[in-house]
Amino acid sequence: MLVLATALLTVLLTVLLTTALTGSAVLPAPRAVASSPTAATGTPAPVVLIGTGGVRWSDVDAHRTPALAGLLRSGAVADVAVRSVRTATCPVEGWLAVSAGRRAGDAREADAAEPGNQVCRPMAVDPAPSADQAQGGAGTGPARVRDWTRYTQAARAEKYGAQPGLLGRALGSTGSCALAVGPGAAVALAGADGSVARYAPDRRAAAAELAAPSCPLTVVDVGAVRDPADAPRGAREQGVAIAGGDRASQVAEVDAEIGRVLATVPAGARVLVVSLADSGRTPHLQLAAGRGPGFGPGLLRTSSTRQPALVQGTDLTPTLLDLLDVPAPAGVIGAPLRTMAPPADAPADVEERLAKVLDLDLAAQQVRPLVGPFFTGLVLAQILLYGLAALVLRHRWAEGPARSRVLALVRRLALVFGAVPVSTYLANTVPWWRSSSPLLAVVLVVLGYVAVLSLVAQLGPWRRPPLGPLGAVAGLSAVVLAADIVTGSRLQTSSLMGLQPVVAGRFYGFGNVAFALFATGALLLATALADGQVRRGRRRTAAALVAGIGLVATALDVSPAWGSDFGGPLGMVPAFAVLTLLVLGLRLSWRRVALIAVGTVLLLAAVSVADWLRPAEDQTHLGRFVQTVLDGGALQVITRKAEQNLTILVSSPLSLLIPFAAVFVALVLMRPSSWGARALQQAYDRSPTLRHGLICLLVLLGIGFAVNDSGTVVPAIGATLAIPLVLATSMRALEDDIRPDGDPAVSAGPAPAAARPAR
Repeated sequence: MLVLATALLTVLLTVLLTTALTGSAVLPAPRAVASSPTAATGTPAPVVLIGTGGVRWSDVDAHRTPALAGLLRSGAVADVAVRSVRTATCPVEGWLAVSAGRRAGDAREADAAEPGNQVCRPMAVDPAPSADQAQGGAGTGPARVRDWTRYTQAARAEKYGAQPGLLGRALGSTGSCALAVGPGAAVALAGADGSVARYAPDRRAAAAELAAPSCPLTVVDVGAVRDPADAPRGAREQGVAIAGGDRASQVAEVDAEIGRVLATVPAGARVLVVSLADSGRTPHLQLAAGRGPGFGPGLLRTSSTRQPALVQGTDLTPTLLDLLDVPAPAGVIGAPLRTMAPPADAPADVEERLAKVLDLDLAAQQVRPLVGPFFTGLVLAQILLYGLAALVLRHRWAEGPARSRVLALVRRLALVFGAVPVSTYLANTVPWWRSSSPLLAVVLVVLGYVAVLSLVAQLGPWRRPPLGPLGAVAGLSAVVLAADIVTGSRLQTSSLMGLQPVVAGRFYGFGNVAFALFATGALLLATALADGQVRRGRRRTAAALVAGIGLVATALDVSPAWGSDFGGPLGMVPAFAVLTLLVLGLRLSWRRVALIAVGTVLLLAAVSVADWLRPAEDQTHLGRFVQTVLDGGALQVITRKAEQNLTILVSSPLSLLIPFAAVFVALVLMRPSSWGARALQQAYDRSPTLRHGLICLLVLLGIGFAVNDSGTVVPAIGATLAIPLVLATSMRALEDDIRPDGDPAVSAGPAPAAARPAR
């Protein structure tokens, strides 16, 4: 019965997993500060942002794109994640992100041939009536963004808190003037009403201002690349691409325009060249480079990603404000860009820097099409495992030693499945994405790690206790993920079950998937270690082990320096606290439950407030949520989380069964004998803490589902680790029951009456 129930729940939860992993946004990342570079004279050099779209480092060639190749040699470079509120980002959405300082989207038109795809709209700017009275130089004057009302309405509809015009308002509040060249630049610099004080329609009209800027900031739109091979099929985008022709010819035109701007601006200007949008329906990491004082040869980095050579489109707004010494308003996320200079922090060789940024985009692209098939294959394989287990449990194919061998086979197979999730992270220790056959390469690497980990679990001294193999696999999973976040989240980036840069939901710490595996592994490890002590009558030692593991795991999860996870502790603290009480043999009274709940909230509040008290540029989203509460935006955040989870749950008829299936599984785990799960009941009899550990796991995963964005993945991912390990433990209990007399015992017998947990 347990096998069938868990199989149903796994199917229902994982049907939605791929969509949630690749299509949902999460809370913005933290920001950090960078010093404002100045010219050698001490006078701040002018700042120039040159924006384009659809240009990647793989497009750069010394002969076809000399301007971009020159930036690679003389400037600091990085890949930029430009994800807006949709999978692929339109040019106008990239400029709106600069304007709002956070993700923003346009109200797109549906593709007639493929309704799931949408057509990007062009940007338009109307000169103001007084445009003939030039301000700041010939060819420039006031203007207004034509569709500004549509942009602001779309921002409000998305509920991500975007405020188009935030950059313009911040500059205006300090009296800093700025020149917009081209329609995208006007969108970026427009004020709250969509107006721009200084605007030129193109580079030629602003030639004098570019050569001798009268404003400290100039933003130039040089046009975007739209790949005809990746364009919407049902309708043609009019006025979006820089020119007609194929992708290569458009990139060459963009490079030529960038070269003309670079040749015009003052030699000491601080220049940022950034591709702000995708070139079609397929998302990519885009190109970013900085040149001038403060942007010497090297790699760009930002505290919003904590990854070398990987930045976000939302980092541009705080960077511009920082360079101009303008305080960033509260609505701005991201962090200022800074340079990692060689030889200590970045490669000194140009080819090595190019290889770095190319490798990041290559890994992101190679893993993207594999995520869906991987999860589909994992679900189907686990269904087969559950089916095999059901056959073995319901039918006695053989008796005595023969049946023991069948049970042992299923047990070992279940441990293999339990080792799969953590192996997908370890696979990134090998650059499989560089292979000519990345699918085959990653499968082989994952299988290699699965073989090693499952052998470790079955051959070590921990194989003898009933929960030894379970604790080994769970502990290895938790330790690997803990080591990864402490060392920079390298294994998670572009892995099958990890962080996807093009999604730009997270770049470090624990996202929903990693949290589910880490927390499940840590709780099951604590359960396994405590079980041995409880069976020996050492309840206090068992409780100390559970509390210690829970304390370390929670500290890693909630720490802004490592896990930076807001929702995780809300599930981890109650789960470990309840397990500690249960292994002590104490009853769960309402008073104790209330104390645990209050303590959990106080702990999270203390950490969040401590983060909020740090300088704004050093805060993570823990501290920023405190500011959101103070600004009255907490309800919007909570509403968005609830809507995302509700949308996932009602996205298909099968998903509506998830709550009922989850309740059924919970009932089976709590009282397996009442539902015919004899193997699990025997495992409970031999391992007194297993029942308590699984009940606490349900608490952890249930709270994780409720409090996280796209929280559906939390129980789904937790099940991929927990259910195979519980199945292996149940098979082990049956093996011990039928072992012939005289055979050496593999595990200890049932707990003595004195050691059994209190009712």
